[in-house]
Amino acid sequence: MRLRYKISLVFILLLMVICIILGVSYKKYFYNKSIIVVDGNITINYANGNKFKDKNDKTINFTVTNNSDQEETFYVKLSNVYALDAQYSLIGLNDGVLVENKLISSIVSDQIMVPANATQEYEMAIKTNNNENYSGELVVALSNKASKTFADIIKDNNEVKEKPITSFSENAYENEGLIKDVTEAGTLYYFRGNVTNNYVTFADNLWRIVKINEDGSVKLVLNKTIDMVSSYISSEDINFENSLIATTLNDWQSVYLASYTDKIASHKFCNDTLITEGNEYYAAYDRINKNYIPNNNCFGTLVNANIGLLTADEVVMAGALSTDNTSYYLYNPDITTSYYTMTSAKINNNGYYPFVVNSNGALSTESLGTESLGIRPVINIIKNVSATGDGSKENPYKLLDI
Repeated sequence: MRLRYKISLVFILLLMVICIILGVSYKKYFYNKSIIVVDGNITINYANGNKFKDKNDKTINFTVTNNSDQEETFYVKLSNVYALDAQYSLIGLNDGVLVENKLISSIVSDQIMVPANATQEYEMAIKTNNNENYSGELVVALSNKASKTFADIIKDNNEVKEKPITSFSENAYENEGLIKDVTEAGTLYYFRGNVTNNYVTFADNLWRIVKINEDGSVKLVLNKTIDMVSSYISSEDINFENSLIATTLNDWQSVYLASYTDKIASHKFCNDTLITEGNEYYAAYDRINKNYIPNNNCFGTLVNANIGLLTADEVVMAGALSTDNTSYYLYNPDITTSYYTMTSAKINNNGYYPFVVNSNGALSTESLGTESLGIRPVINIIKNVSATGDGSKENPYKLLDI
């Protein structure tokens, strides 16, 4: 009897081991098997599957074939990602597409073009620094051309003007609407004055549209300052990437925007720190305070980030000067503290002075970067999102799922 019991026990243990081995094999098979997906006119071939789970560096290869006689656009998205300290890069082996970012659930690229009757190859390389576990899913799909983009809807709801009504040496008190501007990167559109139809609800907050960027993404600024305050810098390093305020913004983003990263573009924010050697004033000081020629081109450093701040140029184009203005859209009576921009104003023996916006709506250069001031986050919404609403406060734009 005991012998039979022992044999049965050994048999059960062997069966359990076999099940574990088969389970592991199945798991690997599930994650590494080639998958072919047809979406409209394009065919996506994930050479080694589209799900990943690993703790070592990994490369996911896929091809996109356009089966039609006209060019098509598709997007690449990461979803259901769990990762602590991993990065990725998307490389187009035919078209040179290159996107690098932290491994999080987000849109990797929203408008990649594949020519008619062509096949293009891509690889996504994932790198982890400390062999920490990460997992997620790569999704490639046809961009939706049937619905208008957020940028298209904004332009449809506004009469686009070739130039502002008032000069940049004047405060903009009236609603001057949506204005076209041409930069080195292309054509953009910005709001100026007492605008009442640029409201957006997103991530359980109310935002204001600043402009439509050259690439079709839409720049938003929070309609208020966040609950935290921060110094801009803590040392002599005045670069935004190394600043205290950038850390605070990223912390806020990780709490309040973590569930919405698929709609937030990784965009280039302008950190203007251009200065003439030996000069107390940065180039932006004369450009904005003396010559009144704010510019949508960036004369400083372009910082690739998911969240940032307004530039002083954008504040002037919205309607501000160095005097009170409580009648343009960036003014909010509920904002009771000054808040920082990403633009440098001056530096002297006392320290570094960025441009700030005072609670009365005026643009100022009198606050040291070590002061604890307000923070007004800025994000960019990806190009291929559509929206409902008309932009009024009563019926703000609401972004639709991709």
